[in-house]
Parts: sequence; structure tokens; C-alpha cells
Amino acid sequence: MKGVLKQNSKPLFNIMNVVPQKILMNTGTLQNQMNQSDEVPSLKIKLQGENDYYVKPFVRWAFYGFVATIPFETVDLGIPFETTMISLGILFISLLTQPSLVLRNPPLAFIFFSIYLFVLYISFVIKTPPELFFEAAWKLMVITQLIVMSWVAFNIFKSERVARRALLVFALSCAFLAVLQQLGISQSMEGVGGEGRVTALGFHPNNIARILSLALLSLAGLVYAFKKSALKSHFWVWIVIALLGVTIVQTGSRGGLLALGAGLSIFIFKPGTVSTKVRNIVVVLLGFIFFLAIVFQSETSLSRFETTIEEGNFARREKIYPTAWEMIKEKPILGWGKIPGEYELGARLAHPEEETKNAHNLILYVLVASGLIGFIPLVFGVWLTVKTAWKTRGYVRGVLPLSLLTTVLVANMSGVWINNKMHWIVTAYALSSIYVSKGTRKIYLTDISHKTENS
Repeated sequence: MKGVLKQNSKPLFNIMNVVPQKILMNTGTLQNQMNQSDEVPSLKIKLQGENDYYVKPFVRWAFYGFVATIPFETVDLGIPFETTMISLGILFISLLTQPSLVLRNPPLAFIFFSIYLFVLYISFVIKTPPELFFEAAWKLMVITQLIVMSWVAFNIFKSERVARRALLVFALSCAFLAVLQQLGISQSMEGVGGEGRVTALGFHPNNIARILSLALLSLAGLVYAFKKSALKSHFWVWIVIALLGVTIVQTGSRGGLLALGAGLSIFIFKPGTVSTKVRNIVVVLLGFIFFLAIVFQSETSLSRFETTIEEGNFARREKIYPTAWEMIKEKPILGWGKIPGEYELGARLAHPEEETKNAHNLILYVLVASGLIGFIPLVFGVWLTVKTAWKTRGYVRGVLPLSLLTTVLVANMSGVWINNKMHWIVTAYALSSIYVSKGTRKIYLTDISHKTENS
């Protein structure tokens, strides 16, 4: 018996009307004990198909632990390992209990990401001088690890129950980080975009702003972006969102705020009735008013926006971008190499305190590092991810995958986040959305005696 029971090829009942959804989400085997009689024998139904994604407890909790440590990856443990390195190692070990999570055929987007990674390896071999070998090898190992991690997360995110809890764990972990910052466990970052920018635990202000923006949108999305709200109580959600919003503004990150605004705007595109659309527009407008009010109360954020508008000051990006473009034109095919390109850009900018510099823009960064040969497969992979997020905006997860993905992509326009864990976590979440959006399948009853004879 493989997936369905049949009787004269006619469906007799829908599985979701008989079996609680919780059971279907947590087990791949449904045991239906019936009266032991000639007419109705015991049945054991093996459920197989695209909607049956069971994540074992060890893997599930290891994944929750991993996403919970992402906001604390800069914490100094006194050992040569980051918190996320330890938690990711535990996650990889947990996969030994469920190897099927990494043995499934990948979607096309991951094929293109793998091609991009392969180009980076070619560039590493051809472009890396001996004195930069170990540094370049380490960076290459990091991006390899991130793509593998994204592939694992993609398969885990196929379980909607696990996906929702992982987002909630991540958001609450970020809220705890915001509390630490508000309590004064933070520092002013002089020389990183100006004095007065606040951060926590040694994070770069731009990086923490982007991470907290994803946490804020995850919480808001669990309530308003989903087809049906995933959280029962909304009051505490608004309190946490306000806390995260204030903390984001304190970082003074212009790119982080713009990315957050772009992600929040996506909520308008949630399909639904007229009243639902009006409600979403009102929520988005209230969100913009709230953040504008905080910005006008923050001298650091307000002054940084003013210098951008009045003086054209983009934190030296106005010099970085033209210089990076000149480098691209010199080596357009395979680029300069990942690490050699950063050293070359740093040398051309000749800043006394920075020996290396990345292009602060994903497009320029990839073209400098790997040229058109690496840029093309990455663009196709990103395009397929965006296409999936757009296609599934009317299903179970609503516009949340598209909102988070938009935030990541906009953040990548003023900085390079492709080497950050949340870039690949969001990519995995968006790509997995289509696997939880295909509706329910039907169970069919079959003639047991006939089935037994044939088996």
C-alpha cells in the first residue's frame, strides 16, 4: 500500500477531515486501528508524498538552538570557536539520525548556487597568491559551509510546524539581544560611520540592524503576513516589535532601515478580501509612521540621513562603487578572486585604517570576486528564489517569505550579506515555501482482500 487506499478509484474521504493536522505534521506513518472484524480489518497506512516532512526531535531542537545563537555569534567564549560554529556543528551531527534530510534532490536554485560555489573554487585556484592562500581558503570554506547549511535548513523548513517555531525562536532571541542593548550592554562605535551609533556585543551596527529587522518582520509576519495568523496573542508581539524598532534606529544604520521599510511594504501584496488589504495597508502605514517618529527622535539616525541628502555622504560608498566598477571592467570574466579582490580594492581606496575593502554591494562584490562566470549562476539562483516567494504569497506562509527575502536583497545593495548566515536562512525559507503550499491529499479506501492478494 503506497500512499493511498483505493476502492473503485473513488475518494471516500479527505485525510484532513479524519486525521488531526498535528499527527500528519509529526509522523510519516498513520496507524488506524479499526474493529477487528472481517468487514473492517486493521489498516496501517504509509503516507508518502511532498507534504509529509517529519523532522526528528534531535534535529528539530538542534536547529532551534542554531537559529537562537545567530544573534549572539560575536560573543567571546574564551575559546577559538563562535557560538554559531558550535551550534551548527551540533546540527550537522544531529543529521546522522535523519540523513534523508540531506539526501533529497535539491531544487534548481541550489544547483545554480552550487555552480556559483564551483566558480569560486576555480577562482581560488587561479587567482589566489601564496601569501593569501590560508585567508582565501578559510573564506571559501565559510561560503561552502553556508550553502550546505542553507540546503539543510531548506529541508527542515519543509515542516511548517518547525519553520514557524524556528522563526519565533529567532525573533525572541533577537528580542533578548535588544534588551541587553537597552540595558547598556553595548558600545558606541567610533570610526564606523560616526560616533553615537549603538550596538551590542561587538556587532557592526549595520549587521545588527539587518538581523533585528528580520526578527521584527518575522514576528509581524507570523501575525499579519500568514494566510492565517500563527500567533494567538498579538499584544505582546507589538511590545517586542516596538523594542526591536527602537533598537534598530539606535544603530544609525540607514541601509538597515531602508531594508526594513522595503520588507514591511511587501505586506501590502498579501492576497485577500478588500478588508484584509485595507488592514494590511493601515498596518504598513502605522509602521512607517512609528519608525519615522523614532528616527526624528534619534540625533544619530537623523543626522546620518541629513548628511546623505544634503552632502551626498554615503559612508565612502560614493568612492567605493566607482573604484569597484573600474576593477570589474579590467577583469570582467573571472574577476579578481574573493580575497585578492578585497585587497586590491582596499589598496586603490588607500584608506589608512583599512587594508582590505569589499564592494559594499552584492552585485559589485560578486562581479569583482568571480566575474560574469560567477555572477550569472548566482543571479539565476536568486531569481528562482524570488519567483518562488512571489508564487507562494497566497498560500500558507503568505507574504512573509517574500518580505524577508526583499529585506535581505535590499540590505545587500548597501552591504555584502552573502557571507552572513541569515542571507542563506532566508533563502532556504523562501525556497521551501512551495513545499508546504500544495494543499492536502486524499486518502482512498481499497478492497483489503484484493490488496492482500496482490501484495
